[in-house]
Amino acid sequence: MQWNLCGHDLAVDFLREHTKPEKMRQAYLITGPDGVGRKSLALAFIKAICCQKPPSQGEFCNQCITCRQIDARAFSDLTIIEQEGGKEIKIDQIREMQKTLTLAPFQAPKRFVLIPNFQRATAGAANALLKSLEEPPPRALIILTADARESLLETIASRCEQVRLAPMTVEATRSVLTDQFKISEDQSRLLAHLTAGRLGASLRLHDDPQVVEAQNDILVELEDLLEKPLRARLQYVDELMRQKISPREQAGKLIPVWLGYWRDCLISAAKADIPLVNVKHGDWITKTASQIPLEKIQKILLAHEHALEQIEAYANSRLVLENLLLMPPRLH
Repeated sequence: MQWNLCGHDLAVDFLREHTKPEKMRQAYLITGPDGVGRKSLALAFIKAICCQKPPSQGEFCNQCITCRQIDARAFSDLTIIEQEGGKEIKIDQIREMQKTLTLAPFQAPKRFVLIPNFQRATAGAANALLKSLEEPPPRALIILTADARESLLETIASRCEQVRLAPMTVEATRSVLTDQFKISEDQSRLLAHLTAGRLGASLRLHDDPQVVEAQNDILVELEDLLEKPLRARLQYVDELMRQKISPREQAGKLIPVWLGYWRDCLISAAKADIPLVNVKHGDWITKTASQIPLEKIQKILLAHEHALEQIEAYANSRLVLENLLLMPPRLH
């Protein structure tokens, strides 16, 4: 059993070993892009430690009352700290959590704290948590998740055992969506491309038509930008940087969608017998492919693939987006 997580065998094997008391650390940091499975891995790790009827060392049954309570977020020894109103993790939340860590565990060998998206913590919250990491309670285990180690204070990251997650390949994600979740072949292909192989993000897209519509809006904006001069494209990025969402999150939202568009353009320009991902934008894709040479489209596509790696490596998101939008010539 692989903790019901797809594409993260190395991370699962690592944490399975850390369910052994002699190897268990007091703090862990799970990093990776949004929708890759950070929170799911953290909860599976907690279940593997606490399961009442584990099939073997480091596994969990998923059926005992403890496993069910953890799934339902109703386990007495587990505290999950979420962003207030979807915005920030605040210092008062950390201080309240610290009070619970002074209590002895009720059911489990330890008290667990899970803080997803800790990159969205305020400076005060981060400094407050640092005190718990510097002098951790003896029977507590803290798990943080974040988009990247670099998003956190180094004094926090260095006190955690880090587990890094990466997306699956697009084809592997498509296969899982089709075979395990019984999503149609065409829809699975679309979801896998739109999320650049992030399974959790793909499932969220499938369950929320509004999110799919947002992806469509991104393509409409891109098509509009392709007819505008370079100055207008730079102004578009400037407006993005003024929004509340962080530049890195903006890039993570836009680039996979743009990548799918240019992949379709490459297919159209090469007249390949491969189905398009963005079928609804077929006319625009044909227009773009007819006005940009095949070699140029290939370069644009490769630049988008490299841009995803740059964002993952914490490059300057503004510069990455500007570079991508300046590459295509103006369409007419």
